[in-house]
Amino acid sequence: MQLRAFFVSCSLLFVLAVSAQAQPTPDTADVAFEVQRAEDVVVTGSRVASPIQETGRRVAVYTQQDIENLSVNSVDQLLDVVGGLDLQSRGGFGVQSDLKMRGSSFNGVLLLLDGARVNDPYTGHFAMDLPVPVSEIARVEVLHGPATALYGPDAFGGVVHLITKTALRSGQMGDTGLNVEAGGAYGGNNFYDAGGAARHVDENTAVSGAVSFQGSDGQMVRGDNGQSLSYQNREGPVQTDFQRRTATAALAQNVGDATLYTRAGVDDREFGAYQFYTNFDSDRAREATSTFWVQSRLSSSNETDTPWQVQVFGKQHRDRYTFDTAPDTPDRRHISRRLRVQGQASHTLGAVQVTGGASAGIRGLDSSRDGLHSDPSGGTFLSLRWTVTPRFTINQSTRVDYDPTFGVEPTPQLYASYDLDPVTLRAGGGRVVRAPTYVERFISSFTNKGSADLDAETGWSGEVGADVQLSSGFSLRVTGFGRTTRNAIDYLKKPRSGSAPGFFKARNLNRAQVVGLETEASLKRTVNGVGIRLDAAYTLLDATLDGEKPVDRYKYGINSARHHMQGSASATVGGVTVGLQGAWKDRIQAPGLATDQYGVVHTRLAYNTRLGGQRVTVSGEVRNLFDREYSEVFNAPMPQRTFLVGASVQL
Repeated sequence: MQLRAFFVSCSLLFVLAVSAQAQPTPDTADVAFEVQRAEDVVVTGSRVASPIQETGRRVAVYTQQDIENLSVNSVDQLLDVVGGLDLQSRGGFGVQSDLKMRGSSFNGVLLLLDGARVNDPYTGHFAMDLPVPVSEIARVEVLHGPATALYGPDAFGGVVHLITKTALRSGQMGDTGLNVEAGGAYGGNNFYDAGGAARHVDENTAVSGAVSFQGSDGQMVRGDNGQSLSYQNREGPVQTDFQRRTATAALAQNVGDATLYTRAGVDDREFGAYQFYTNFDSDRAREATSTFWVQSRLSSSNETDTPWQVQVFGKQHRDRYTFDTAPDTPDRRHISRRLRVQGQASHTLGAVQVTGGASAGIRGLDSSRDGLHSDPSGGTFLSLRWTVTPRFTINQSTRVDYDPTFGVEPTPQLYASYDLDPVTLRAGGGRVVRAPTYVERFISSFTNKGSADLDAETGWSGEVGADVQLSSGFSLRVTGFGRTTRNAIDYLKKPRSGSAPGFFKARNLNRAQVVGLETEASLKRTVNGVGIRLDAAYTLLDATLDGEKPVDRYKYGINSARHHMQGSASATVGGVTVGLQGAWKDRIQAPGLATDQYGVVHTRLAYNTRLGGQRVTVSGEVRNLFDREYSEVFNAPMPQRTFLVGASVQL
């Protein structure tokens, strides 16, 4: 009833605000550093800056102001509010999370950082081990639906693109000066969050650095009898404790008519990993990971007739995993690496904009358990945007990729949009492909076993939708979609045989089918001096699997949410902002693999003022307001009700 009351309250606020007559609240800027890009201009839908109405795609945009108004302590929490994005966390505050969209697996969402592929070649579980803190993120663009034709394998269900503040700087840098900010928060279970950033801009250079430290003692994990569980390899009870440290530095430098952008970052974390990857009673694991990231991009001015860019980036990820089943259980150590170079150029010929590019790279694994492996890959794409009339646009892209796991695969896609202002109609579809990860191919533990001869996932996806954007600040988006996948990859549970324990074995399914409906509505207004932001999303999903065993024997394929409601509401009066966020999920099927149905609500109160000419923010926050016990994956417990207080200052 409490959760239902939350959504009813949001709905009433929504109706009242729509009926009021006022002007929408404008975005605010971080003086001396923020660069504004209009919300209706996106890069993720076509790899070049394009009006969103012309892409034929559903692209959700979150600006820096949106991010600051939300109750989030990590990028994971930020993405959890994106309509239609099914974020499945194994621990709170960004410890580890999987991304799923439109019924894809957690390996089927491509994550980009300033245009560079972040996905780990070892396993999709490490995708969110990000080398930048949330304070560095200036913009998030989420492309719903397949994008293999633009970005290559793994963009099965969609693309999440994180764009940092320094990466937005190019050409004449505009406002100049030094900006320094620092902040921290403290809460239940000795949770702490401290960080800071410094940024300097002059006419031709922007430089920035940021650090973040987070941790918590977590909560004790209890068995079915209510007693706390204990480790075998270490003293003390099993807990959901964690520590995370992140640091990054970036530079944007004008070089003639081009801009050189470079970033390096590290992320280290250690955490209790109880039932992160299995639902076996013996799983009381701990894990530590370390990520090193470097990228460099040279791009021309957008004012040239043929804008171009070349980018090289690399990632190394270390993982130390202890299952903790017996006193002599050895640590498993895995090192994955990825190095990639990519380039693209665009030119307009009459009514047609032509964009083409290519990429090549190598990925590898050095594992104490799963062996030594290395694979090259590469691809090339050509994309055409044809403005048939001022209102009608056709986007066609074709990519051809080579990967030793699937050979050569072409992936065409075609999308069209018709702008009726204020309504935009869109439709399209395309072919998708996903290569199996190293874990799916080679893992060899007593709980999970890979299959070296796995085939790549391939499929066809289609959608049709409409967007409504009113000058009053109200928008509505509706999308129906479907996908048929061949050789979908999942894990089949093999039951216990005699004294041998059960385990999960990687398998290709015959076919998987997904159909669904995404609806999203938002409102930005000022009513009688009160700035209001309301967002609501509902996703309906149905999935069927054709496999060798009943569907309840598979690990991941059907634990997506059949019904997924997401909502957020914020109101600002002067320097005071109060916000609510909530989500409710009802899974298709999750026998022993997660909480089947649950809802959570978070709330935040913040006060912004100026002291001595500096902007100061103090805040209070309650996460999991109604203290709901739930798990997103297996029985890995999510945080109970947590109270947080925090403060930040900008110099």
